[in-house]
Amino acid sequence: MARLTTDEMEILKKYRLSCEKATTQSSITGQALVKPEQLQKLLESKEIQLKLNTSNHKVIGSMIMKRYAFLAALVLYAMSVYNKGINSSLANLSLQTDENDPIWLPSFYFEDLEVTTPEKSRNEWRATVVESLFKSNITKIVSAISREAKISKMILWENTAIYLFWMYESILEEGKYEEETLARIKEDFQFIVTKAPSDLFGRKGTNPLSKFYHPKKDDIRKRSTCCLFYLTSKNSDRCKTCPIECKQPENN
Repeated sequence: MARLTTDEMEILKKYRLSCEKATTQSSITGQALVKPEQLQKLLESKEIQLKLNTSNHKVIGSMIMKRYAFLAALVLYAMSVYNKGINSSLANLSLQTDENDPIWLPSFYFEDLEVTTPEKSRNEWRATVVESLFKSNITKIVSAISREAKISKMILWENTAIYLFWMYESILEEGKYEEETLARIKEDFQFIVTKAPSDLFGRKGTNPLSKFYHPKKDDIRKRSTCCLFYLTSKNSDRCKTCPIECKQPENN
């Protein structure tokens, strides 16, 4: 088994990797996060409600998913850029909270940071990394939040998709890697978004990310769903990608 280097871990902190284990009071395990009673505690947390400026469970559920979606960016960045597969099982990670963080941006701590690497077939290895991330983790989180917060799974999946698109497109726009690495990153992106079969996501039907991947207009990819962020804003500000068009007041 291989490991992430110090430099690699430093880069992955951008995607909220935590290398220090927090106290029990400041963390929740992945396994606990899918349990109704633990998830309800998060939804009803006065501290989180204060930081998010809302007590609406649907809104809080959506914001939890937007933060949790960084796990996909973290794991897939390591897979595509470093050719290393992080163990993203619910049993191996914890969501850690910094009590002094004014806007509640939790990080991810992995009990075991040993990683897998491609051996004979990279395509087969990639499929196992993607399946572990989605089928064994994110799909379960989406289902749990949808159930407890009574919010559409479509919103939660798009919350995940937007960060995944952002991560891959940012890397490709940077263009700082060698051609072979860039080709691999581009191929991984296309696989995850358009080619990965639904069973890797633990779902029937279609890939849950594909429907949200459409061309940008004026460098903005409008969402298909509203993430409800505006309900946390004191000024009701909407995201630039919000699909809801606000009518501007007419000048008299």
